[in-house]
Amino acid sequence: MKNSILKKNWIKKDTDLRFALHISQKYSLSNFTSNLLSTRSKEIDDIKNFLDPKIEFYLPNLKIFNDMEKGCDRLLDAINNKEKIAVLGDYDVDGLTSVVLLKKFLKFFDIDIFTYIPDRITEGYGPNKKAIDEIKSKKISLLIMLDCGTNSHEVISYINKNNIDLIIIDHHKSNEKHSDRIILINPNTIFDNSKYGFLCTAGIVFIYLFFIKELINKRKLFNQIPNLQDFLDLVALATVCDVVPLIDINRAFVYQGLKILSNRSNLGLKTLSDISKLNKKPDEEDLGFFFGPRINAGGRVGKSDIGEKLLSSNDEDQAELLVKQLNTLNYQRKLIEEKVYNEAIDKIKKDKKNNNSTLFVFDKNWHEGVLGIVASRLKEKFNKPVIILTKNKEIFKGSGRSVVGIDLGLLILKAKQSNIIINGGGHQMAAGLSILEKKLNLFEVFFEKKVKENKNINQINNNLFFDEALSLNAINDNLIESIDSIAPFGIGNPKPKFLFSNVRIIKPNLVGESKKHLSFFITDGIKTIKAIIFYALDNALGDNILKNYKKSLFSFVGQVKKSIWKNKTSFETIIEDAIIEKDII
Repeated sequence: MKNSILKKNWIKKDTDLRFALHISQKYSLSNFTSNLLSTRSKEIDDIKNFLDPKIEFYLPNLKIFNDMEKGCDRLLDAINNKEKIAVLGDYDVDGLTSVVLLKKFLKFFDIDIFTYIPDRITEGYGPNKKAIDEIKSKKISLLIMLDCGTNSHEVISYINKNNIDLIIIDHHKSNEKHSDRIILINPNTIFDNSKYGFLCTAGIVFIYLFFIKELINKRKLFNQIPNLQDFLDLVALATVCDVVPLIDINRAFVYQGLKILSNRSNLGLKTLSDISKLNKKPDEEDLGFFFGPRINAGGRVGKSDIGEKLLSSNDEDQAELLVKQLNTLNYQRKLIEEKVYNEAIDKIKKDKKNNNSTLFVFDKNWHEGVLGIVASRLKEKFNKPVIILTKNKEIFKGSGRSVVGIDLGLLILKAKQSNIIINGGGHQMAAGLSILEKKLNLFEVFFEKKVKENKNINQINNNLFFDEALSLNAINDNLIESIDSIAPFGIGNPKPKFLFSNVRIIKPNLVGESKKHLSFFITDGIKTIKAIIFYALDNALGDNILKNYKKSLFSFVGQVKKSIWKNKTSFETIIEDAIIEKDII
Protein backbone atom coordinates (compact mmCIF):
# COMPACT_ATOMS: atom_id res chain seq x y z
CA MET A 1 0.00 0.00 0.00
CA LYS A 2 1.16 3.54 -0.73
CA ASN A 3 2.34 5.83 2.03
CA SER A 4 -0.50 7.69 3.71
CA ILE A 5 -0.46 11.45 4.12
CA LEU A 6 0.14 11.05 7.87
CA LYS A 7 2.76 8.34 7.24
CA LYS A 8 0.68 5.63 8.93
CA ASN A 9 0.75 1.91 8.24
CA TRP A 10 -2.81 0.88 7.38
CA ILE A 11 -3.49 -2.62 8.68
CA LYS A 12 -6.71 -4.59 8.46
CA LYS A 13 -7.63 -6.25 11.75
CA ASP A 14 -7.48 -10.02 11.73
CA THR A 15 -10.97 -11.51 11.65
CA ASP A 16 -11.34 -15.03 12.99
CA LEU A 17 -13.97 -16.18 10.48
CA ARG A 18 -14.65 -19.47 12.28
CA PHE A 19 -15.13 -17.65 15.59
CA ALA A 20 -17.28 -15.02 13.87
CA LEU A 21 -19.51 -17.73 12.40
CA HIS A 22 -19.84 -19.29 15.85
CA ILE A 23 -20.91 -15.92 17.29
CA SER A 24 -23.40 -15.37 14.47
CA GLN A 25 -25.03 -18.76 14.98
CA LYS A 26 -25.12 -18.71 18.78
CA TYR A 27 -26.39 -15.14 19.20
CA SER A 28 -28.35 -14.71 15.94
CA LEU A 29 -26.25 -11.74 14.89
CA SER A 30 -25.42 -10.49 11.41
CA ASN A 31 -22.17 -11.57 9.80
CA PHE A 32 -20.95 -7.98 9.91
CA THR A 33 -21.61 -7.59 13.66
CA SER A 34 -20.06 -10.98 14.35
CA ASN A 35 -16.94 -10.04 12.40
CA LEU A 36 -16.56 -6.89 14.48
CA LEU A 37 -17.02 -8.85 17.70
CA SER A 38 -14.48 -11.49 16.69
CA THR A 39 -11.72 -8.90 16.80
CA ARG A 40 -12.76 -7.76 20.28
CA SER A 41 -13.48 -10.92 22.30
CA LYS A 42 -11.71 -14.24 21.93
CA GLU A 43 -13.87 -16.16 24.39
CA ILE A 44 -17.34 -17.13 23.19
CA ASP A 45 -18.72 -16.91 26.75
CA ASP A 46 -17.66 -13.27 26.92
CA ILE A 47 -19.92 -12.18 24.07
CA LYS A 48 -23.11 -12.09 26.13
CA ASN A 49 -21.44 -9.96 28.80
CA PHE A 50 -19.84 -7.79 26.15
CA LEU A 51 -23.18 -7.04 24.47
CA ASP A 52 -25.06 -6.53 27.74
CA PRO A 53 -22.48 -5.93 30.47
CA LYS A 54 -23.83 -6.34 34.00
CA ILE A 55 -21.92 -4.76 36.87
CA GLU A 56 -22.64 -7.64 39.24
CA PHE A 57 -20.89 -10.04 36.85
CA TYR A 58 -17.61 -8.13 37.19
CA LEU A 59 -17.70 -7.15 40.88
CA PRO A 60 -14.59 -8.43 42.65
CA ASN A 61 -14.19 -9.98 46.08
CA LEU A 62 -13.84 -7.61 49.02
CA LYS A 63 -10.57 -9.12 50.20
CA ILE A 64 -8.56 -8.77 47.00
CA PHE A 65 -8.03 -5.03 47.55
CA ASN A 66 -5.45 -3.91 50.04
CA ASP A 67 -7.13 -2.17 53.00
CA MET A 68 -10.61 -2.37 51.46
CA GLU A 69 -12.13 -4.23 54.41
CA LYS A 70 -10.42 -1.90 56.89
CA GLY A 71 -11.70 1.10 54.93
CA CYS A 72 -15.27 -0.22 54.95
CA ASP A 73 -15.16 -0.94 58.69
CA ARG A 74 -13.79 2.52 59.51
CA LEU A 75 -16.48 4.34 57.51
CA LEU A 76 -19.23 2.17 58.98
CA ASP A 77 -17.98 3.07 62.46
CA ALA A 78 -18.11 6.74 61.48
CA ILE A 79 -21.67 6.37 60.20
CA ASN A 80 -22.79 4.52 63.33
CA ASN A 81 -21.18 7.08 65.61
CA LYS A 82 -22.43 10.08 63.57
CA GLU A 83 -18.87 11.38 63.23
CA LYS A 84 -18.12 14.54 61.31
CA ILE A 85 -16.38 13.54 58.07
CA ALA A 86 -14.31 15.57 55.61
CA VAL A 87 -13.97 14.56 51.97
CA LEU A 88 -11.12 16.07 49.94
CA GLY A 89 -11.00 15.41 46.21
CA ASP A 90 -9.08 16.36 43.11
CA TYR A 91 -10.42 19.19 40.93
CA ASP A 92 -10.89 17.09 37.78
CA VAL A 93 -14.00 15.12 36.75
CA ASP A 94 -12.81 11.90 38.40
CA GLY A 95 -12.10 13.65 41.67
CA LEU A 96 -15.31 15.72 41.64
CA THR A 97 -17.60 12.79 40.83
CA SER A 98 -15.87 10.66 43.49
CA VAL A 99 -16.58 13.36 46.08
CA VAL A 100 -20.23 13.59 45.01
CA LEU A 101 -20.66 9.79 45.08
CA LEU A 102 -19.46 9.59 48.67
CA LYS A 103 -21.31 12.74 49.66
CA LYS A 104 -24.66 11.46 48.32
CA PHE A 105 -24.15 8.12 50.05
CA LEU A 106 -23.31 9.66 53.43
CA LYS A 107 -26.08 12.27 53.25
CA PHE A 108 -28.53 9.38 53.16
CA PHE A 109 -27.46 8.59 56.73
CA ASP A 110 -27.59 12.26 57.84
CA ILE A 111 -23.83 12.44 58.26
CA ASP A 112 -22.29 15.89 58.70
CA ILE A 113 -19.92 16.23 55.72
CA PHE A 114 -17.36 18.90 54.92
CA THR A 115 -16.07 18.84 51.33
CA TYR A 116 -12.84 20.43 50.14
CA ILE A 117 -11.65 20.81 46.54
CA PRO A 118 -8.14 22.37 46.32
CA ASP A 119 -7.63 25.27 43.95
CA ARG A 120 -5.52 24.24 40.96
CA ILE A 121 -3.53 27.48 40.75
CA THR A 122 -3.05 28.52 44.38
CA GLU A 123 -2.88 25.08 46.03
CA GLY A 124 -1.99 22.67 43.26
CA TYR A 125 -2.83 18.98 43.01
CA GLY A 126 -3.70 17.00 46.10
CA PRO A 127 -3.81 17.80 49.82
CA ASN A 128 -1.82 20.58 51.46
CA LYS A 129 -1.28 21.93 54.97
CA LYS A 130 -3.66 24.87 54.42
CA ALA A 131 -6.45 22.45 53.54
CA ILE A 132 -5.67 20.22 56.53
CA ASP A 133 -5.68 23.21 58.88
CA GLU A 134 -9.14 24.19 57.68
CA ILE A 135 -10.34 20.60 58.03
CA LYS A 136 -8.90 20.44 61.55
CA SER A 137 -10.77 23.62 62.49
CA LYS A 138 -14.06 21.86 61.65
CA LYS A 139 -13.46 19.24 64.40
CA ILE A 140 -13.17 16.44 61.83
CA SER A 141 -12.39 12.93 63.10
CA LEU A 142 -12.18 11.18 59.71
CA LEU A 143 -10.76 12.54 56.44
CA ILE A 144 -11.29 10.70 53.15
CA MET A 145 -9.08 11.72 50.22
CA LEU A 146 -10.28 10.86 46.73
CA ASP A 147 -8.24 10.74 43.51
CA CYS A 148 -5.22 12.17 45.31
CA GLY A 149 -3.05 11.69 48.39
CA THR A 150 -1.21 8.46 47.55
CA ASN A 151 2.14 10.19 47.12
CA SER A 152 1.57 13.07 49.57
CA HIS A 153 3.80 11.67 52.31
CA GLU A 154 4.63 15.00 53.98
CA VAL A 155 0.98 16.01 54.26
CA ILE A 156 0.01 12.52 55.47
CA SER A 157 2.55 12.87 58.27
CA TYR A 158 1.01 16.25 59.15
CA ILE A 159 -2.47 14.68 59.25
CA ASN A 160 -1.24 11.91 61.57
CA LYS A 161 0.25 14.51 63.94
CA ASN A 162 -3.17 16.16 64.13
CA ASN A 163 -4.85 12.87 65.11
CA ILE A 164 -7.22 12.76 62.15
CA ASP A 165 -7.98 9.28 60.82
CA LEU A 166 -7.29 9.02 57.09
CA ILE A 167 -8.70 6.91 54.26
CA ILE A 168 -7.23 7.40 50.79
CA ILE A 169 -9.06 6.05 47.72
CA ASP A 170 -6.98 6.65 44.64
CA HIS A 171 -5.64 5.10 41.42
CA HIS A 172 -2.36 6.97 40.86
CA LYS A 173 0.79 4.88 40.75
CA SER A 174 3.10 4.47 43.70
CA ASN A 175 6.15 2.30 44.31
CA GLU A 176 6.71 3.54 47.86
CA LYS A 177 5.83 2.16 51.28
CA HIS A 178 3.10 3.97 53.15
CA SER A 179 2.39 4.56 56.81
CA ASP A 180 0.49 1.83 58.62
CA ARG A 181 -1.57 4.56 60.26
CA ILE A 182 -3.50 5.28 57.08
CA ILE A 183 -5.98 3.20 55.13
CA LEU A 184 -4.96 3.22 51.47
CA ILE A 185 -7.24 1.70 48.84
CA ASN A 186 -5.37 1.97 45.58
CA PRO A 187 -4.95 -0.89 43.08
CA ASN A 188 -1.90 0.84 41.55
CA THR A 189 0.42 0.45 44.52
CA ILE A 190 3.10 -2.21 44.88
CA PHE A 191 1.33 -3.94 47.79
CA ASP A 192 -2.06 -4.30 46.09
CA ASN A 193 -2.50 -7.47 44.03
CA SER A 194 -6.11 -6.95 42.97
CA LYS A 195 -5.24 -6.36 39.28
CA TYR A 196 -7.89 -3.62 39.15
CA GLY A 197 -5.44 -0.85 38.29
CA PHE A 198 -7.48 0.02 35.18
CA LEU A 199 -10.19 1.65 37.32
CA CYS A 200 -10.59 5.38 37.79
CA THR A 201 -11.14 6.61 41.34
CA ALA A 202 -14.92 6.95 40.94
CA GLY A 203 -15.03 3.29 39.90
CA ILE A 204 -13.11 2.28 43.03
CA VAL A 205 -15.40 4.45 45.18
CA PHE A 206 -18.46 2.73 43.68
CA ILE A 207 -17.00 -0.71 44.51
CA TYR A 208 -16.12 0.58 48.01
CA LEU A 209 -19.71 1.71 48.56
CA PHE A 210 -21.00 -1.60 47.21
CA PHE A 211 -18.96 -3.50 49.81
CA ILE A 212 -20.19 -1.15 52.55
CA LYS A 213 -23.74 -1.80 51.42
CA GLU A 214 -23.09 -5.56 51.56
CA LEU A 215 -21.71 -5.26 55.09
CA ILE A 216 -24.71 -3.16 56.17
CA ASN A 217 -27.05 -5.88 54.91
CA LYS A 218 -24.98 -8.67 56.44
CA ARG A 219 -24.78 -6.98 59.84
CA LYS A 220 -28.37 -5.65 59.66
CA LEU A 221 -27.23 -2.18 60.63
CA PHE A 222 -29.85 -0.05 58.86
CA ASN A 223 -33.34 -0.62 57.51
CA GLN A 224 -32.77 1.46 54.39
CA ILE A 225 -29.70 2.09 52.25
CA PRO A 226 -29.10 4.11 49.07
CA ASN A 227 -29.65 2.54 45.65
CA LEU A 228 -26.14 2.64 44.19
CA GLN A 229 -27.50 2.18 40.67
CA ASP A 230 -28.74 5.78 40.84
CA PHE A 231 -25.09 6.95 41.03
CA LEU A 232 -23.89 5.18 37.88
CA ASP A 233 -24.22 8.26 35.67
CA LEU A 234 -21.45 9.86 37.75
CA VAL A 235 -19.26 6.74 37.54
CA ALA A 236 -19.74 6.58 33.76
CA LEU A 237 -18.80 10.25 33.43
CA ALA A 238 -15.58 9.78 35.40
CA THR A 239 -14.66 6.55 33.60
CA VAL A 240 -14.84 8.18 30.18
CA CYS A 241 -13.28 11.52 31.16
CA ASP A 242 -10.32 9.88 32.91
CA VAL A 243 -9.62 7.88 29.71
CA VAL A 244 -9.28 4.53 31.45
CA PRO A 245 -9.76 1.33 29.40
CA LEU A 246 -13.39 0.41 28.66
CA ILE A 247 -12.92 -3.22 29.62
CA ASP A 248 -14.57 -5.53 32.19
CA ILE A 249 -16.39 -3.54 34.88
CA ASN A 250 -15.45 -0.18 33.31
CA ARG A 251 -17.46 -1.12 30.23
CA ALA A 252 -20.38 -2.08 32.47
CA PHE A 253 -20.10 1.23 34.36
CA VAL A 254 -20.40 3.24 31.14
CA TYR A 255 -23.04 0.99 29.53
CA GLN A 256 -25.32 1.04 32.58
CA GLY A 257 -24.41 4.61 33.54
CA LEU A 258 -25.60 5.96 30.18
CA LYS A 259 -29.01 4.42 30.92
CA ILE A 260 -29.17 6.29 34.22
CA LEU A 261 -28.02 9.50 32.51
CA SER A 262 -30.89 9.14 30.04
CA ASN A 263 -33.30 9.10 32.99
CA ARG A 264 -32.11 12.66 33.79
CA SER A 265 -32.27 12.00 37.54
CA ASN A 266 -29.18 14.07 38.44
CA LEU A 267 -30.46 17.64 38.52
CA GLY A 268 -27.05 19.14 37.69
CA LEU A 269 -26.51 17.02 34.59
CA LYS A 270 -30.16 17.51 33.53
CA THR A 271 -29.85 21.29 33.83
CA LEU A 272 -26.55 21.25 31.94
CA SER A 273 -28.20 19.29 29.11
CA ASP A 274 -31.23 21.60 28.97
CA ILE A 275 -29.40 24.93 29.04
CA SER A 276 -26.73 23.75 26.59
CA LYS A 277 -29.41 22.24 24.31
CA LEU A 278 -28.25 18.63 24.30
CA ASN A 279 -31.48 17.19 22.99
CA LYS A 280 -30.43 13.67 22.01
CA LYS A 281 -29.92 10.48 23.95
CA PRO A 282 -26.43 10.86 25.46
CA ASP A 283 -23.60 8.51 24.49
CA GLU A 284 -19.98 8.07 25.54
CA GLU A 285 -18.86 10.88 23.21
CA ASP A 286 -21.18 13.27 25.03
CA LEU A 287 -19.62 12.24 28.34
CA GLY A 288 -16.13 13.02 27.04
CA PHE A 289 -16.76 16.05 24.85
CA PHE A 290 -19.91 17.70 26.23
CA PHE A 291 -20.32 17.05 29.96
CA GLY A 292 -16.68 16.53 30.90
CA PRO A 293 -15.20 19.83 29.62
CA ARG A 294 -17.96 21.85 31.25
CA ILE A 295 -17.69 20.11 34.64
CA ASN A 296 -13.91 20.53 34.42
CA ALA A 297 -14.08 24.22 33.48
CA GLY A 298 -14.36 25.42 37.08
CA GLY A 299 -11.19 23.62 38.09
CA ARG A 300 -9.31 24.86 35.02
CA VAL A 301 -10.06 28.57 34.88
CA GLY A 302 -12.44 29.33 37.75
CA LYS A 303 -13.36 28.01 41.18
CA SER A 304 -12.50 24.34 41.61
CA ASP A 305 -15.65 23.41 43.52
CA ILE A 306 -18.29 24.64 41.02
CA GLY A 307 -18.50 21.24 39.30
CA GLU A 308 -18.93 19.45 42.62
CA LYS A 309 -21.68 21.87 43.67
CA LEU A 310 -23.54 21.34 40.40
CA LEU A 311 -23.38 17.54 40.56
CA SER A 312 -24.58 17.66 44.20
CA SER A 313 -27.31 20.25 43.72
CA ASN A 314 -30.97 19.61 44.51
CA ASP A 315 -32.04 23.21 43.89
CA GLU A 316 -33.17 24.16 40.37
CA ASP A 317 -32.27 27.84 40.66
CA GLN A 318 -28.83 27.04 42.04
CA ALA A 319 -28.22 24.43 39.33
CA GLU A 320 -29.17 26.89 36.59
CA LEU A 321 -26.83 29.53 38.01
CA LEU A 322 -23.95 27.04 38.28
CA VAL A 323 -24.47 25.79 34.70
CA LYS A 324 -24.34 29.33 33.37
CA GLN A 325 -21.10 29.92 35.31
CA LEU A 326 -19.55 26.72 33.94
CA ASN A 327 -20.60 27.48 30.35
CA THR A 328 -19.01 30.94 30.63
CA LEU A 329 -15.84 29.48 32.12
CA ASN A 330 -15.75 26.78 29.45
CA TYR A 331 -15.89 29.45 26.73
CA GLN A 332 -13.03 31.31 28.43
CA ARG A 333 -11.15 28.01 28.68
CA LYS A 334 -11.44 27.48 24.93
CA LEU A 335 -9.94 30.91 24.20
CA ILE A 336 -7.05 30.40 26.62
CA GLU A 337 -6.47 26.87 25.34
CA GLU A 338 -6.28 28.01 21.72
CA LYS A 339 -3.76 30.72 22.60
CA VAL A 340 -1.51 28.32 24.53
CA TYR A 341 -1.81 25.64 21.85
CA ASN A 342 -0.81 28.01 19.04
CA GLU A 343 2.15 29.32 21.05
CA ALA A 344 3.24 25.77 21.85
CA ILE A 345 3.08 24.86 18.15
CA ASP A 346 5.27 27.87 17.32
CA LYS A 347 7.83 26.80 19.91
CA ILE A 348 7.88 23.23 18.58
CA LYS A 349 8.37 24.45 15.00
CA LYS A 350 11.35 26.55 16.08
CA ASP A 351 12.82 23.69 18.11
CA LYS A 352 15.59 21.69 16.45
CA LYS A 353 14.58 18.45 18.19
CA ASN A 354 11.78 17.49 15.80
CA ASN A 355 13.27 14.01 15.39
CA ASN A 356 12.96 13.29 19.11
CA SER A 357 10.61 10.56 20.32
CA THR A 358 9.06 13.02 22.78
CA LEU A 359 7.79 16.58 22.99
CA PHE A 360 8.85 18.78 25.90
CA VAL A 361 7.67 22.38 25.79
CA PHE A 362 7.29 25.10 28.43
CA ASP A 363 6.63 28.80 28.92
CA LYS A 364 6.50 30.83 32.12
CA ASN A 365 3.34 32.71 31.07
CA TRP A 366 0.97 29.90 30.08
CA HIS A 367 -2.23 29.23 32.04
CA GLU A 368 -1.79 26.10 34.14
CA GLY A 369 -5.43 25.12 33.90
CA VAL A 370 -5.40 24.28 30.17
CA LEU A 371 -2.08 22.44 29.94
CA GLY A 372 -3.66 18.98 30.16
CA ILE A 373 -5.97 19.67 27.20
CA VAL A 374 -3.15 21.21 25.17
CA ALA A 375 -0.95 18.20 25.95
CA SER A 376 -3.70 15.93 24.59
CA ARG A 377 -3.96 17.93 21.38
CA LEU A 378 -0.20 17.96 20.88
CA LYS A 379 -0.07 14.22 21.47
CA GLU A 380 -2.75 13.66 18.83
CA LYS A 381 -1.05 15.94 16.32
CA PHE A 382 2.50 14.62 16.68
CA ASN A 383 1.77 11.08 17.90
CA LYS A 384 4.39 11.38 20.65
CA PRO A 385 4.41 11.49 24.46
CA VAL A 386 4.10 15.12 25.55
CA ILE A 387 5.06 17.14 28.63
CA ILE A 388 3.98 20.79 28.78
CA LEU A 389 4.83 23.11 31.68
CA THR A 390 4.34 26.65 32.94
CA LYS A 391 5.82 28.62 35.82
CA ASN A 392 3.91 28.88 39.11
CA LYS A 393 5.85 31.09 41.53
CA GLU A 394 9.37 29.60 41.48
CA ILE A 395 8.38 26.16 40.24
CA PHE A 396 7.41 24.81 36.83
CA LYS A 397 4.22 22.75 36.87
CA GLY A 398 2.30 20.98 34.17
CA SER A 399 0.82 17.91 32.57
CA GLY A 400 1.77 15.05 30.32
CA ARG A 401 -0.07 12.76 27.93
CA SER A 402 1.21 9.48 26.58
CA VAL A 403 0.82 7.12 23.65
CA VAL A 404 0.22 3.38 23.59
CA GLY A 405 3.21 1.51 25.01
CA ILE A 406 4.56 4.23 27.31
CA ASP A 407 3.47 4.22 30.97
CA LEU A 408 3.77 7.93 31.73
CA GLY A 409 2.73 7.62 35.38
CA LEU A 410 5.52 5.13 36.03
CA LEU A 411 8.02 7.28 34.12
CA ILE A 412 7.15 10.30 36.28
CA LEU A 413 7.56 8.21 39.45
CA LYS A 414 11.04 7.19 38.28
CA ALA A 415 11.91 10.85 37.69
CA LYS A 416 10.84 11.63 41.24
CA GLN A 417 12.84 8.71 42.66
CA SER A 418 15.86 9.99 40.72
CA ASN A 419 15.42 13.41 42.38
CA ILE A 420 14.88 15.10 39.00
CA ILE A 421 11.41 16.45 39.79
CA ILE A 422 9.93 17.77 43.04
CA ASN A 423 6.69 15.87 42.83
CA GLY A 424 4.48 14.10 40.34
CA GLY A 425 2.48 11.05 39.44
CA GLY A 426 -0.41 9.77 37.41
CA HIS A 427 -1.43 6.74 35.45
CA GLN A 428 -0.48 5.13 32.17
CA MET A 429 -1.80 7.75 29.74
CA ALA A 430 -1.67 10.95 31.81
CA ALA A 431 0.41 12.49 34.57
CA GLY A 432 1.30 15.73 36.30
CA LEU A 433 4.55 17.03 37.74
CA SER A 434 6.36 19.94 39.35
CA ILE A 435 10.03 20.71 38.79
CA LEU A 436 12.67 23.34 39.53
CA GLU A 437 13.70 25.52 36.59
CA LYS A 438 17.34 24.47 36.90
CA LYS A 439 16.38 20.84 36.28
CA LEU A 440 14.27 21.34 33.14
CA ASN A 441 17.06 20.30 30.78
CA LEU A 442 17.90 17.30 32.93
CA PHE A 443 14.28 16.14 32.84
CA GLU A 444 14.04 16.61 29.07
CA VAL A 445 17.04 14.31 28.56
CA PHE A 446 15.61 11.79 31.05
CA PHE A 447 12.17 11.87 29.37
CA GLU A 448 13.60 11.28 25.89
CA LYS A 449 15.93 8.50 27.08
CA LYS A 450 13.20 6.57 28.90
CA VAL A 451 10.78 6.69 25.96
CA LYS A 452 13.49 5.66 23.51
CA GLU A 453 14.19 2.56 25.62
CA ASN A 454 10.98 1.18 24.13
CA LYS A 455 12.42 0.52 20.67
CA ASN A 456 9.08 -0.44 19.11
CA ILE A 457 7.20 2.65 20.25
CA ASN A 458 7.23 4.47 16.91
CA GLN A 459 6.15 1.40 15.00
CA ILE A 460 3.28 0.71 17.45
CA ASN A 461 1.93 4.23 17.21
CA ASN A 462 2.32 4.53 13.45
CA ASN A 463 -0.07 1.65 12.85
CA LEU A 464 -3.64 2.53 11.90
CA PHE A 465 -5.95 -0.47 12.16
CA PHE A 466 -9.25 -0.68 10.32
CA ASP A 467 -12.02 -3.27 10.63
CA GLU A 468 -13.34 -3.64 7.09
CA ALA A 469 -13.04 -2.25 3.57
CA LEU A 470 -16.44 -0.84 2.55
CA SER A 471 -18.12 0.78 -0.40
CA LEU A 472 -19.99 4.01 0.25
CA ASN A 473 -23.18 2.18 -0.61
CA ALA A 474 -22.68 -0.04 2.46
CA ILE A 475 -23.25 2.94 4.75
CA ASN A 476 -26.87 2.56 5.85
CA ASP A 477 -29.05 2.09 8.92
CA ASN A 478 -28.09 -1.58 9.25
CA LEU A 479 -24.39 -0.68 9.39
CA ILE A 480 -24.99 1.96 12.05
CA GLU A 481 -27.11 -0.48 14.05
CA SER A 482 -24.29 -3.05 13.95
CA ILE A 483 -21.76 -0.46 15.11
CA ASP A 484 -24.01 0.83 17.91
CA SER A 485 -24.62 -2.71 19.16
CA ILE A 486 -21.01 -3.01 20.36
CA ALA A 487 -20.82 0.44 22.00
CA PRO A 488 -19.72 2.10 24.27
CA PHE A 489 -16.37 2.83 22.69
CA GLY A 490 -13.04 3.88 24.15
CA ILE A 491 -9.62 2.48 25.00
CA GLY A 492 -9.92 -1.31 24.86
CA ASN A 493 -12.92 -1.11 22.54
CA PRO A 494 -12.14 1.42 19.82
CA LYS A 495 -14.87 2.64 17.52
CA PRO A 496 -14.80 0.64 14.26
CA LYS A 497 -12.85 2.17 11.41
CA PHE A 498 -13.35 1.48 7.73
CA LEU A 499 -11.41 1.78 4.50
CA PHE A 500 -13.02 3.62 1.57
CA SER A 501 -11.05 3.39 -1.69
CA ASN A 502 -10.79 5.56 -4.79
CA VAL A 503 -13.34 8.25 -4.04
CA ARG A 504 -13.55 11.88 -5.17
CA ILE A 505 -13.77 14.91 -2.93
CA ILE A 506 -16.26 17.67 -3.65
CA LYS A 507 -17.19 20.96 -1.96
CA PRO A 508 -14.47 21.23 0.71
CA ASN A 509 -15.22 23.91 3.27
CA LEU A 510 -13.50 25.08 6.46
CA VAL A 511 -15.95 25.01 9.38
CA GLY A 512 -16.12 25.60 13.14
CA GLU A 513 -15.55 28.68 15.26
CA SER A 514 -11.86 28.80 14.42
CA LYS A 515 -12.26 27.43 10.85
CA LYS A 516 -9.85 24.60 11.61
CA HIS A 517 -12.12 21.70 10.70
CA LEU A 518 -12.50 20.61 7.08
CA SER A 519 -15.92 19.49 5.86
CA PHE A 520 -16.53 18.00 2.40
CA PHE A 521 -18.33 15.23 0.51
CA ILE A 522 -16.85 12.00 -0.82
CA THR A 523 -18.38 10.19 -3.78
CA ASP A 524 -17.74 7.07 -5.83
CA GLY A 525 -20.07 8.21 -8.60
CA ILE A 526 -22.98 6.22 -7.18
CA LYS A 527 -23.34 7.44 -3.60
CA THR A 528 -22.25 10.64 -1.90
CA ILE A 529 -21.49 10.90 1.84
CA LYS A 530 -20.60 13.87 4.01
CA ALA A 531 -17.12 13.77 5.59
CA ILE A 532 -15.17 15.82 8.13
CA ILE A 533 -11.60 16.08 9.36
CA PHE A 534 -11.25 17.67 12.80
CA TYR A 535 -8.36 20.10 13.27
CA ALA A 536 -7.49 19.54 9.61
CA LEU A 537 -5.18 22.52 9.42
CA ASP A 538 -3.15 21.30 12.39
CA ASN A 539 -1.60 18.58 10.26
CA ALA A 540 -0.69 17.66 6.69
CA LEU A 541 -4.03 15.95 6.06
CA GLY A 542 -6.09 19.06 5.44
CA ASP A 543 -3.36 20.81 3.46
CA ASN A 544 -2.92 17.87 1.08
CA ILE A 545 -6.63 17.45 0.49
CA LEU A 546 -7.18 21.14 -0.27
CA LYS A 547 -4.20 21.09 -2.61
CA ASN A 548 -5.11 17.91 -4.52
CA TYR A 549 -8.87 17.36 -4.29
CA LYS A 550 -9.66 18.71 -7.78
CA LYS A 551 -7.23 16.43 -9.62
CA SER A 552 -6.90 13.26 -7.53
CA LEU A 553 -8.79 10.24 -6.20
CA PHE A 554 -8.34 9.39 -2.53
CA SER A 555 -8.61 6.43 -0.19
CA PHE A 556 -9.65 7.10 3.40
CA VAL A 557 -9.71 5.39 6.77
CA GLY A 558 -12.34 6.71 9.13
CA GLN A 559 -15.35 6.20 11.36
CA VAL A 560 -18.99 6.30 10.33
CA LYS A 561 -21.90 7.85 12.22
CA LYS A 562 -25.52 8.84 11.78
CA SER A 563 -26.57 12.45 12.31
CA ILE A 564 -30.02 13.95 12.81
CA TRP A 565 -30.44 17.66 12.05
CA LYS A 566 -33.86 19.34 11.91
CA ASN A 567 -35.53 15.91 11.73
CA LYS A 568 -33.41 14.95 8.71
CA THR A 569 -31.15 11.90 8.90
CA SER A 570 -27.77 11.75 7.20
CA PHE A 571 -24.61 9.67 7.36
CA GLU A 572 -21.15 11.05 7.93
CA THR A 573 -17.58 9.79 7.90
CA ILE A 574 -14.94 11.11 10.31
CA ILE A 575 -11.67 10.88 8.41
CA GLU A 576 -8.45 9.94 10.24
CA ASP A 577 -6.01 9.50 7.36
CA ALA A 578 -5.86 9.48 3.56
CA ILE A 579 -3.85 8.24 0.61
CA ILE A 580 -3.64 10.19 -2.65
CA GLU A 581 -4.27 7.37 -5.13
CA LYS A 582 -4.13 8.70 -8.66
CA ASP A 583 -5.15 11.52 -10.94
CA ILE A 584 -8.75 11.74 -12.02
CA ILE A 585 -9.13 10.68 -15.63
